[in-house]
Amino acid sequence: MSEYGNGFACTAGAEDFTATAHRHGKGGRRVTVKGTCACRTPGYRLQLDLASPPIVPVPEELHLELAEVAPTDTVAQVVTPTDVEGEFEIGDEVERVVIRNRNITVLVKEG
Repeated sequence: MSEYGNGFACTAGAEDFTATAHRHGKGGRRVTVKGTCACRTPGYRLQLDLASPPIVPVPEELHLELAEVAPTDTVAQVVTPTDVEGEFEIGDEVERVVIRNRNITVLVKEG
């Protein structure tokens, strides 16, 4: 896990994420990305969003960002595991997911 010194309230590493691809009825391919982050307090909401494409396209990669929404209530200062999940349409060439703002790369496994 990375340190909190990076400006984020929740930490995670590549070992905390999975990416599983599956085909849906119309023949397309989707990937479900799941992870667990350690957040400074309970109440954080996490979300995976599509990142802007890289300057040099990499067809084998899906680029995401991990967003945090802090709790608005007063909460205990207890490190809390917090799950995040997202599902994204991908092409057949995608082999890995890159969570760019966390420097995390996860290999896509077929499900």
